[in-house]
Amino acid sequence: MNLKIKCIFHFGFLLIPFAVLAQKSATNLDSYKKTKLLFSAQKDANLFKVLSYNVYEGFRKDSIYIKAFQKWVAEKSPDVVAFQELNSMSKEKLVDLAKGAGYKYTVLQKRAGFPIALMSKYPITNVVKVTEGMQHGFLYGKIAGYHFFVTHLHPKDYQKRIVEVDTLLKYINRIPKSEKILLMGDFNNMSPLDKSDYDNVDKMNLVLNSERNHPDIKTTNNGAIDYTAIQKLLDAGLVDSWRLFNTVYDKSAPTQLRQHKNYTRIDYIYLNEALKADAVDATIVKDDLTDTLSDHYPMLLILKKAK
Repeated sequence: MNLKIKCIFHFGFLLIPFAVLAQKSATNLDSYKKTKLLFSAQKDANLFKVLSYNVYEGFRKDSIYIKAFQKWVAEKSPDVVAFQELNSMSKEKLVDLAKGAGYKYTVLQKRAGFPIALMSKYPITNVVKVTEGMQHGFLYGKIAGYHFFVTHLHPKDYQKRIVEVDTLLKYINRIPKSEKILLMGDFNNMSPLDKSDYDNVDKMNLVLNSERNHPDIKTTNNGAIDYTAIQKLLDAGLVDSWRLFNTVYDKSAPTQLRQHKNYTRIDYIYLNEALKADAVDATIVKDDLTDTLSDHYPMLLILKKAK
């Protein structure tokens, strides 16, 4: 493993190499400050915190990364953690991971491929696991009165992501609009709400070069980024929680783990109109650990706890 990005334990603390820390000057430092601020209120009994995290192929099966995450998430203490790419994680291993971080309840969507999972301080009920017709599928569970949908959309083809969004909406629309619904995960699709941030020559060169170098990747339609998959969610009345509280663009990928510059915001937590009034804040979680633990940064949403 590249020692430049390897995490090291020393006297109980996680040390990040100086070369990685130095790269922060080129990123949005506001996200680092906001992460620290929002997690500082972790013991507020009136708040409900949701974390969604693509953990890069099951923490790369590395026990050092798993232990680092356990320590980190135990300190941050979100009420629910939604995982994507929990590769090579059995039900038993997920239970052990959760117990080591102080969580009692877990659900694993599937065993093979790129699994989705939930880890919660509250019981997870009414579980539905869907894989048919989707590359990675989705996981549904009801937690503390909230309807949780966790997904990981097709990684390469915008047309397949559109079909997968239609499948998601079919299930979401079965729930009364008065209920509180959350949809989260790695959507692998840029958002039309960020169009002005992508509408420049430098970004489009990165996108088009990526397609030329990887013929199986389809991000553009007639030379322009295709936003249809995300637009369908917005048209269905779902709200991008990050955009409620942040006006300056920030990326959710890549982290310091990747050298490429093709920045994107493709990790989202959506909520429906019935839940919008309960939203307190949201951020892309950036700190020393999330800089290198995965190639994606996690998303955090804070809600006023349901009475």
